[in-house]
Amino acid sequence: MATHQHSGDFSASLRSQDLQQVGRTELAVAATSIRTDIPVKRYVKIIISWGAKSGASDDYVRFNNDSGSNYTTTTGTSQAQIDIRNAANSALGGFSVIEVFNLSSIVKPVFIHTVNRITGAGTAISSYQLFASWVNTTEFLTRVDLVSSGAATYPVGASILVLSSRE
Repeated sequence: MATHQHSGDFSASLRSQDLQQVGRTELAVAATSIRTDIPVKRYVKIIISWGAKSGASDDYVRFNNDSGSNYTTTTGTSQAQIDIRNAANSALGGFSVIEVFNLSSIVKPVFIHTVNRITGAGTAISSYQLFASWVNTTEFLTRVDLVSSGAATYPVGASILVLSSRE
């Protein structure tokens, strides 16, 4: 099998970014939130998956348990968390991929892609793409929480998986 190499330092940088699992949490009982802790890494990919919730609610992601007004999105500023369905209150399950550039000295850019889960081919899929920032220039991202608004619970098996580069 042939491999493709670029000249210069570019290839070495790409090879060092092979993703590895650095955190994982799966719910054993229904709960209104899911949390996972992670080591400090520069490039972070968060994959969140959940089935139908016990009721309609918003789904928020928070970093380092920060619920201050430290998040900005394409639809709002000074928010206490990031609504990963962009205010689409729903009981449907979902699948999100969230990417974060994680340096302590800068505002962290965040890219979020979320798709609602459906039960059959006769239902159109809803999807959301959101760009956000965690406005914290003193800490690294070391914890990820998915939080349901209100009392709606995530089902058993809901999970957060965190991947990162090897650096």
